[in-house]
Amino acid sequence: MTTQADSLFKARQYTQSYDLYHQFFLDKKYSQATLLKMAFIQEGRGHLSESLYFLNLYYLASGDEQALAKVKEVAKKNNLQGYETDETALLFTFMEDNFVRIVGALAALALLFLSLFIYQQRTHRQKPIFLAFLSLFFLGLLFLFLNFSSPAPQGIISSSPVYLMKGPSAGSSVAAIVQEGHQLKILGHKDVWLKVGWREEEVFIKKNQVLVVGL
Repeated sequence: MTTQADSLFKARQYTQSYDLYHQFFLDKKYSQATLLKMAFIQEGRGHLSESLYFLNLYYLASGDEQALAKVKEVAKKNNLQGYETDETALLFTFMEDNFVRIVGALAALALLFLSLFIYQQRTHRQKPIFLAFLSLFFLGLLFLFLNFSSPAPQGIISSSPVYLMKGPSAGSSVAAIVQEGHQLKILGHKDVWLKVGWREEEVFIKKNQVLVVGL
């Protein structure tokens, strides 16, 4: 079946090949190349949000910086919000890239000071409070890192126009009317609504109007 989709893609029968690739995606049998081809096809068909969505997924799967550069290029060209890289995003990227090393270092430091505390207590009959504090401090850092080192998930608006509401209800006031392609930080959810960040404001959008970026 993959061969058939690739053959259709090479023959530039993009609609038919996309249908097959998308089925692989839904069945979670896709490859990095599949994600990239779907992004390419949807860009050519003018489906901006889906093109950015699959390009983002390709970047998450491959770490290819060129894909991230392409995302930012398309976002800038179309005046899309939510794709800017700030210092917080860079920090999360650094922590993700060095996850194992940071966990190892924090665990090693916590274990070191705990061992020194036990040694001092047993050999000198003392209770070195400072060593106990350091051990607990690094254990606390390790706990925080393991539980809060991942950035808030992102979502891409998938249709136009979309109403961003001030509350999780169709009867709430409208905060903004936006087009597809904008990227939003997902802060939570309630029933059929997602709580998202939009221009430093917390608003609500229906779940079926957002493509959540994540593998």
